[in-house]
Amino acid sequence: MNTYRSEPECAPSKSYLRGNTRCKLALTGLPDVVYDKEWDIIMIDAPRGWFAEAPGRMGAIYSAAVMARNRKKGGVTHVFLHDVDRKVEKAYAEEFLCRKNLKDGAGRLWHFEIPAAAAAGNVTEGKGGTSFC
Repeated sequence: MNTYRSEPECAPSKSYLRGNTRCKLALTGLPDVVYDKEWDIIMIDAPRGWFAEAPGRMGAIYSAAVMARNRKKGGVTHVFLHDVDRKVEKAYAEEFLCRKNLKDGAGRLWHFEIPAAAAAGNVTEGKGGTSFC
C-alpha cells in the first residue's frame, strides 16, 4: 500500500485507469468498454482455481473504487467483494472502498455503496495526503 501512497498517479484526486502505467494497482489491460461504461454494479470475486495462497485482488479493488468514484451520473455504484476473510482483501477494501461505504455483509461477502467523487466531495485529506476515505 505504501507504493500507491507515494505515486501521484494513484491519488484519488486524479485517479484513472486506462493507460495509467505509473500506478501499479491500476488495471490497465481491460477492454475499452470496461473503462467507457459507468457501472451500477461491480462484483469482485476470486479467479477460477483460487486457493488460499493465491495472489489477492488488490488491483481489482483499487480499480473498482476508481471506476465507482469517477462516474459522472448521479447515484452510487454497488460494489460486492467476496472473500473478505483474507487479511489483504479486507485491508484494501477498507483503504479504497471505505468502511463508511460498507452497507451490508453476509459471511465472506461485503456490499459497498460508493458515491461519485464529484457529487459527494468523496475525497478527504488524510494522514500524509489525500485518501480515498
